[in-house]
Amino acid sequence: MCDVVRRPLIAVTLGRDLPDHPSVFRLADSYVQALTSSGAIPIAVMPGTDDAAIRHVMERVDGLFLPGGVDPHPRHFGEEVHPKTVIDEDLDALEMNAIACAADLDMPILGICRGCQILNVALGGSLVQHLEPGGPVDHLQVLPLKSEVHELRIAADSRLAGLSDARLLRVNSLHHQAVARPAPALRVVATAEDGTVEAVEAGDPDRWIVGVQYHPEELMDQQAHRNLFDDFVSSCSRFAAARQSPEGSI
Repeated sequence: MCDVVRRPLIAVTLGRDLPDHPSVFRLADSYVQALTSSGAIPIAVMPGTDDAAIRHVMERVDGLFLPGGVDPHPRHFGEEVHPKTVIDEDLDALEMNAIACAADLDMPILGICRGCQILNVALGGSLVQHLEPGGPVDHLQVLPLKSEVHELRIAADSRLAGLSDARLLRVNSLHHQAVARPAPALRVVATAEDGTVEAVEAGDPDRWIVGVQYHPEELMDQQAHRNLFDDFVSSCSRFAAARQSPEGSI
């Protein structure tokens, strides 16, 4: 477990289990285990929560975690819906509002898979709506997510490279969309062998905002992936401590 000032409260957004169980919210246990093993206390936030209530929650937590799920609506970046796109508009509304609040507060944000995509969209970027199968990289692996199926090339000056202590990293993959145009506040810091964007970070190195397209929560037996969660939770603790200080700034 990372060394934290106190256990930070981290908002975790929940989406519906689409398309098969629309009345059921879903969250993989591996996300919860990764956050709690790094010292966090996850707080679930569900779609249907009104904007004022989301702001109320975000002003009381110390970080925002955006997990995987179905696809963001492409109207947010000016495109029509692709036939392979599966949408949860209530989740879009929740996450875009939560991201806006977190960004206003300079709060740490970590997005995984869909979380990386909605983070990019909410901040003004766009997506590739469908990666056709059969290319040089299998982005929709059939092997268990504990298996590594392709390689990342990581920018040397990135937060991710520092946490991974590597320029190349083997990862899993379970997605059919990806970042196309990065948002103005983000920069691409990792790509797959075929050029697909696999990670983005805040352009401002003083901001802790990271989105990864792979699933590090399933690879926590490797230090590189554990470091990502540990550093996120430590950043959330520092955010909480700074907010409670007399100056009230990070």
